[in-house]
Amino acid sequence: MLKNFWYVACTSAELAQQPLGRIICNEPVVIYRQADGAPAILKNVCPHRQAPLSMGVVEGNTLRCIYHGMTFDAGGKCVHIPSQDVIPPRSHIRSYPAQERYGLVWIFTGKPELADSTPLPARPWRESAQWNTEVVQYFHVDAAAELMNDNLLDLSHVAFLHASTIGFDARRLEKDPLQIDVDEGCIRTTRVFKNTTQAPAHKAWHTLAEPVDRTQLAEWTAPYNVTVLVRNENDQEQIDLRADHFITPETDTSHHYYIALSRNFRTDDAEFSQKLDADTRRVHTEDVDIAQAQQAMKPWVANEPQMALKADKAVTAAHRMLAALAEKETATEAAHG
Repeated sequence: MLKNFWYVACTSAELAQQPLGRIICNEPVVIYRQADGAPAILKNVCPHRQAPLSMGVVEGNTLRCIYHGMTFDAGGKCVHIPSQDVIPPRSHIRSYPAQERYGLVWIFTGKPELADSTPLPARPWRESAQWNTEVVQYFHVDAAAELMNDNLLDLSHVAFLHASTIGFDARRLEKDPLQIDVDEGCIRTTRVFKNTTQAPAHKAWHTLAEPVDRTQLAEWTAPYNVTVLVRNENDQEQIDLRADHFITPETDTSHHYYIALSRNFRTDDAEFSQKLDADTRRVHTEDVDIAQAQQAMKPWVANEPQMALKADKAVTAAHRMLAALAEKETATEAAHG
């Protein structure tokens, strides 16, 4: 499990007055807001009796354990023990680099000294006044992060799994216009369907005079970040919906799944935002269901190799990149003890 990357810890909306507990990359963490609103992330275990600090109380910039009152600052330093004056070194706990951007709170689970030199995935449209960015979704998924990652790298499944929502005519895959470009650290998949009809969901968003050209472009970066652009256009109009997918491993067989939506149409329509949220949740729930179903099959096919298809070129390329990154991270850990 790769650690030296920024992962989404929670959405900005999830982090209110109460601390939030999560398992991220097989580590229990607690996320809370300091007095100025900045997020802080600590190990979610009080060193005294192992009570979860996510049950505690935020006091200014500190977090107080609900069990015996030990208090910790945003750096993980214990600053108060009610029953004694001496604060032993063992009372301090791990803190994690944290930042908030794009409507999301991010955590760096690897070596803290690498956090500043490791960039977040760039999503400039989420900071543009020309886009509506208010819809952000979260799903807890009982399946390995790799399964959702592979799902997003092979969007041919849209024609079948999402046939009743955002699907397209599966017969178009017989002469699949898929183009795959693999650059250093990035994989792009592009499909452009010329002179076609709008998907049912797309018509509900904004109906265009048909025929339309429909573009489906996805860009993947390590470890599990995929931004998908869906474009419908004719000679008069062009409407874009961007879905930024961020996958955060929880355990080896579960993950946190975040989707941040941005659109350049009906940007001031709050009622439409609610509808878009509901419609796309239906689509993403279909992805969650298939990933969990795949995970449930794992014990029965543990020794059976997977069959690859032509459309799996992007999946295969990503697997190679992730394996190389894991090997590099392991070697670095070994070299530094």
